[in-house]
Amino acid sequence: MIIAFSPTVDGILLACSCFRDYPGAELVFAKDAQELDRKLSFSGSNRQVQRLGFLPYGRTESLSKEIFGKRKARMARFDPTPLRYVDLLLRHKDCDPVELVQLIVSCNGDTDQLYSGKGRLAKRYYNYMRDVSRAYERLCMFSRPDLKGGILSVVIDPPHDIGELFCGWLARKNPDVPVAVIVNSTAWVGNGDLIGLDRFAKITAAFIESLQSTSGSDDVDDLWDIYYDSQMIESRRNIGLAKKMQPKFSASMSKMAKRDRYKVERGIANCRLDSFA
Repeated sequence: MIIAFSPTVDGILLACSCFRDYPGAELVFAKDAQELDRKLSFSGSNRQVQRLGFLPYGRTESLSKEIFGKRKARMARFDPTPLRYVDLLLRHKDCDPVELVQLIVSCNGDTDQLYSGKGRLAKRYYNYMRDVSRAYERLCMFSRPDLKGGILSVVIDPPHDIGELFCGWLARKNPDVPVAVIVNSTAWVGNGDLIGLDRFAKITAAFIESLQSTSGSDDVDDLWDIYYDSQMIESRRNIGLAKKMQPKFSASMSKMAKRDRYKVERGIANCRLDSFA
């Protein structure tokens, strides 16, 4: 038997439930039905295939209690719930959904094993979860969106697949304006109903750029830089603290953060209040 599942939270939980009943089955994951058909055609197997998670599933909470139990398994205050744990893991660039299903099933309902890191695989995946959490927190702390063409947008280059998470956070913080998070050629849009789109949508970056018909924000950024530089007091400059609060690794995630980091490393240009006036 082949258990074929999508690498989503629903797909992982459904695969875990099925794998517990059929521990000898082969696990195969695919992002969509077309990719799954290609994988199955390459294998040439005639075994029964159980397809899981490719359609919306409305009983995620009840299935979660079946897999993880009713108790909230957290080893520390900052640890996420099991559902959030799985969601964060699936966003890590090195996460293997098949390994994740095998790890969860091996816990036999003792979810503490996912957080304690006693086993080598459990420890590695717990570190994966923390890596994704830290990358998301850095985006929330250091990325500076631009208001351009009536859309609050930011271009990011995160190490993991967290553009969707960051867009959700940005939309909650700015409920009265459409927001866009651009990752390579893809854009996540929040509060899209304000510009005639779905409330939360995934579209092309080119479409967002076409909507941003004005570029007034560039002038605002330059004006802010002049004001910032003119008010800087050299005697109060603390380079060590500035580097700690604006880490170099975090600065690589967005264009505005890179500009901030440049000021930290190179200092503030000579400027007077007359320049601002």
